[in-house]
Amino acid sequence: MRRELRGFDPARLRIARTSARLSKSELARLSRVAVSTYCQWESGRSSPRVDALARCAAQLNLKITDLVTVELGKAFLGDLRISRGLLQSELAQRMTVSTQLVGLLERGQGTLTPEVADKWSAALDYPLRQINDAYDRVRNRPAYTKP
Repeated sequence: MRRELRGFDPARLRIARTSARLSKSELARLSRVAVSTYCQWESGRSSPRVDALARCAAQLNLKITDLVTVELGKAFLGDLRISRGLLQSELAQRMTVSTQLVGLLERGQGTLTPEVADKWSAALDYPLRQINDAYDRVRNRPAYTKP
């Protein structure tokens, strides 16, 4: 089961689509997603994968952060990755680490070494301080808080 995309706002997606004068089916086609899948996103019944949402944002001439918002002061590592429209596997490839390591650290498990933090910072173009702060937030989040 796929997790909810933290900070995703279906209403913003709908407003952006209607402002662009596109139908649901046209935006879905242009973004290479099924119409039924797109309709579920816009209705809030499911959350999109970050790569598919990034394709929608591109078709609407938006950044993914126009559709997914999380305050930087509350962002977890996964939120920083999503703000760049990347899957875990894509970030791992950029960093030359395993996808498993990216997932582990995004869940606040394991230790973020200075070397990996530097790679994360370079791959996402965020200051090292923001990477470390996001890791500390996810690592020290209250029980039952999803990363």
